[in-house]
Amino acid sequence: MLTGYFLSNDAPVNKGKPTLFVFEQAETFEQVFKPAATSKRPDVVNFAKEMAIGIALPPTNKPPKLSVSKVFVQDSILTVRYIRMADTTLTHNPQSFTSQPMLLLAIPKQTILKTKLVENGKVVQLVKKHEHE
Repeated sequence: MLTGYFLSNDAPVNKGKPTLFVFEQAETFEQVFKPAATSKRPDVVNFAKEMAIGIALPPTNKPPKLSVSKVFVQDSILTVRYIRMADTTLTHNPQSFTSQPMLLLAIPKQTILKTKLVENGKVVQLVKKHEHE
């Protein structure tokens, strides 16, 4: 898991649905995720050996609890499974501001043709690798 980042305001997210990002280069990663202005330095991705995966959910004032359950590659398809649970403390007392729930992780570099995003056992997005990447 990577910490110390926030989602850029001009990140290409799917309206009202989870958005999956797969980064193999620092340049594209830095266009979507920016270092957060905190006292802790953000975790660094070694793009020579790793690739970064980001999941962004729609903005909300009741952010859910998110956790990665499984990440694996089979038949050149990277599957990212995560669990989304309602945070009951925030359901009854919403935040006074909206935030963008997200997960960010690094995995060893893989050769993949497609990436599948699975939320609570249901496929929510399928991304094909672009030829120019």
